[in-house]
Amino acid sequence: MKNKTSIYTIIYLTLGYFLFTSTMSMLNRDIAGNVEGRHMFLYMLQSFSLVIGLLLYPFFRQTLGLSYKTSRKILVLTGTIYIIGILSVGYITDYAYIVTLMILLPITMGYSQGMIYVHLVRDMYDERHMGRIFSSALGIAIFLQFILQIKLNIGTALHVLMCCIYIFLIIWEFGVSDEIKEIKDPAVNVKPDCLRDRGFLRISAIAICLIILANYLDGQMELLLDTSYFFSWARLFYSVGFIAMGLLWDMKNKRIASTVMVTAAILSILMPAFLMNKSFWMFDICFFYFYLGFCVIYNSLRFMSYARSHGDIYPAVAYRFFDNFITGLLVLVGFSGISFLSAFIVDTILLAVTVFLIFRDCTADTRSASDISKETITDVERLSAFVAKYKLTDRESEVCELLITKDEKGEDMAKELGVSRRGFVSLASAVYKKTETGSRIALLQKYMSDNL
Repeated sequence: MKNKTSIYTIIYLTLGYFLFTSTMSMLNRDIAGNVEGRHMFLYMLQSFSLVIGLLLYPFFRQTLGLSYKTSRKILVLTGTIYIIGILSVGYITDYAYIVTLMILLPITMGYSQGMIYVHLVRDMYDERHMGRIFSSALGIAIFLQFILQIKLNIGTALHVLMCCIYIFLIIWEFGVSDEIKEIKDPAVNVKPDCLRDRGFLRISAIAICLIILANYLDGQMELLLDTSYFFSWARLFYSVGFIAMGLLWDMKNKRIASTVMVTAAILSILMPAFLMNKSFWMFDICFFYFYLGFCVIYNSLRFMSYARSHGDIYPAVAYRFFDNFITGLLVLVGFSGISFLSAFIVDTILLAVTVFLIFRDCTADTRSASDISKETITDVERLSAFVAKYKLTDRESEVCELLITKDEKGEDMAKELGVSRRGFVSLASAVYKKTETGSRIALLQKYMSDNL
């Protein structure tokens, strides 16, 4: 946590998430909220537009295999659209223009968020401290949003600040060194195979169940409470939930985080019953945000861990995709308006499924890369067969052996080989390309699973 990479990651992610949550809040409260009688339609439109935006970056980078240079040009285009849209808010009140904003701004936000999450997985991932890095950044972002957008309500100055942050994201992209870009780029024209993987389907089902529970709780509160409560100091419990789950995630036993998440989900089902008593209202709002914070961190880190280990960048944006798609769908069918008894039955079934899937997931084989590296992977004959199968050069085979057998940083392995860090990155990138893997963990898994 004390190294510069972690600090830069927190700053980058904090600004990116602040931009995201401030923009979405502005769309819901300041734009859609002012269109009487059509708020739900615009909210649904925003959710589905964000889904499209989230898929754009991984689609361009992985499926189409567009160059890094081209993807940066697309970011400049989305940034220009975003800046024009944000600066025009409040000046053009035509309904058609509002609908346009509710489509274009979420798409641009989705593209930038997809880029950020992919960077987080491919370039900044820290297995030991990922929970606290990710949760700290999101927690700080929510605190900044509360101060600047809700408490101070600085108006036009906030819009200018949001535009400046988007410009910062563009500058950061253009400032990434060539050395990092060499290892960052995913394999070209790799088709996502996560939809056929049981592990991905299991964590997706868990995320969807938890999202539905959160949406029902949100709907019940909006029906029974003054929505001004949602923009009070209680919103800070969102960041408390972030940080709490982030710290739990970094514990060696991941079962702890899952157990706490299940406990929070059980309480979320009981919350609407407490809502009937006014003395519980503020407690309910605080818990609602706390539960949302748990959901965001728990599910995001599960998907990012999957994306990292499988070398597939689509799962990096999966939680945000499911969150907004399911939310838009539930708004469309009016889920929050069904009777308390019916919703309670549905939610209880969902919770039972969630508990089953979570604890089945915990008991599955969750060996880490370090565990794999301690097994008999140094067998000379197996390594030779692996090198021959993928036609690695002598130098590439040396790098491959280090990546498989050593639990060290790239700089240390570069020194062991007697090459520069840039040279090591280039060789590692060549190994990943020839073996059709996108990361060190994926290389280890392929080495262990290949029939040699």
